[in-house]
Amino acid sequence: MEPKTLLENLNSNYFEAVSALQPQDSSDRVTVYVESDEDIAFWHHILKPYERNTISFDIQLPIQNNFEKGKLAVLKFKENVGTHLILCVDSDYDYLLQQTTETSQLINGNPFIFQTYTYSIENYLCYNESLHSLCVQATKNNNPVIDLVELLKLYSKIVYPLFLWSVYFALKEDTISFSISDFSEIIKILTEGKVDEQFKDEFIELRDRVEAKINQLETQFLDGKIEVESLKNRLGLLGIEKENTYLFIQGHTLKDNVVLMFLKPIERVLKKVKRDEINEIEDGQIKENAHNQFNNQIQSVTSVLNANTEFKSCFLFNKIKEDLGEYVNKFHSTII
Repeated sequence: MEPKTLLENLNSNYFEAVSALQPQDSSDRVTVYVESDEDIAFWHHILKPYERNTISFDIQLPIQNNFEKGKLAVLKFKENVGTHLILCVDSDYDYLLQQTTETSQLINGNPFIFQTYTYSIENYLCYNESLHSLCVQATKNNNPVIDLVELLKLYSKIVYPLFLWSVYFALKEDTISFSISDFSEIIKILTEGKVDEQFKDEFIELRDRVEAKINQLETQFLDGKIEVESLKNRLGLLGIEKENTYLFIQGHTLKDNVVLMFLKPIERVLKKVKRDEINEIEDGQIKENAHNQFNNQIQSVTSVLNANTEFKSCFLFNKIKEDLGEYVNKFHSTII
């Protein structure tokens, strides 16, 4: 029999044995592998409520080397998982693909691998119902200059038809004809628009690009049009609708090239309004103090967005809670 490699030895049984070496009154420690440093903070926030006197989570990057990160690095431990070693990964398109590819079968079927259900953690950070509160936090201005919930719904409706084509090619495992990267490039908001015009020009440009690409794909792939249409019902059963498509597109694209392209102009407008109000103060010393206080209180909307945790009302977050609840219950029944 060939000796096991270090990777093979770092399995759930190993971490259970390590946990058993802790003092008797210590909690049972579960090792959690995640994709990146940003994921450590995200999954800590998710897992913390499940910690009890008998269980704690040690969230870290895979123990390989300092340069190997990401989903593939985590999934190298897919054969090693168990009660004391779990994996937490971004879904990408694997939730949408269900059982059609090897990776989607693994992620959707393994009780020790947990997924975001959104494309990635960034989609939760951009949860539309949380965005107004983030703007208030960053600018100390509660003026709703634009309905951010409806803004992302409108964005989603525009990109939805092309999103269906993107999933269609992913199901075929065709990364050449129309890749996720190709799709992501088309659905970016390219300029920071005018808030008082409700970003009208940006939405017109986006719609034109999306429609042009759809026309090209329908011409080039005649048989695909019917299959793409049938995807609506299939994806609808998973909770994907026209108005929430933003939750399932590439997360970094959504955050950096869509949501922040909206929020940064809104941030500037709201901060200017507050500064203009302060400038109306006649007393010079009071005015100066008010400006200093305001400048000390405000934050950048980017930093506030990156630290957002106000996404717990998202229906996909409930799926994570259900998965973790089942795991924790089984964990306790196993170790008793």
